[in-house]
Amino acid sequence: MNTTGSPGTRALTDAVTALFDAPARAAAALAGTLTQRFSPGCEIPPPCWEPRPAGACCLTLAPGSVAQIRVHVSNCGWDRHLVGITALGKIAGWMKFEPTAMILGPLERAPFLVTIKVPDNIKPGLALAGPILIRGCVDHFVRVDITVADCAVAACCDIMIHDCPDHIHHWYDHFYCPRPCRNPNPRDPKYG
Repeated sequence: MNTTGSPGTRALTDAVTALFDAPARAAAALAGTLTQRFSPGCEIPPPCWEPRPAGACCLTLAPGSVAQIRVHVSNCGWDRHLVGITALGKIAGWMKFEPTAMILGPLERAPFLVTIKVPDNIKPGLALAGPILIRGCVDHFVRVDITVADCAVAACCDIMIHDCPDHIHHWYDHFYCPRPCRNPNPRDPKYG
């Protein structure tokens, strides 16, 4: 008895098999295309209340040396709003801010100057990191990494921050995520 069948039977079997496999192949191809097209937008972002990363500044400083970070903040909205700057963590005591707060008008840009002075009694080899927090329309942070060494290296950073309200409603938004600027009304006379 012939178990392989005739060439006609094999052709008919192959055609029927291909007919039944076609929807599965089409679904697999479509799923691959959809995955490539929509996967990047399906990532869940950090919570809306978390500060947004604005860059990093890595400094190598000697004991007693001074460094500067210039943080340029742009108001890309049409309302005036208050912007403040501070630091968190162990390096906050090493920092001085000029100014600590300012009001930015519509589409205005202004710099904050952060001066870092390493105490004289710090021994080389110490490495510290911490954030500078910029509170404007939304919160931003700059990560600062300081390594104390025998000799200082050029110690200056420039950071650009575009402080913009987020008016786009994303699929991951929740009722507890305010999107407009949360500052008090800068048109209030107490803001100048």
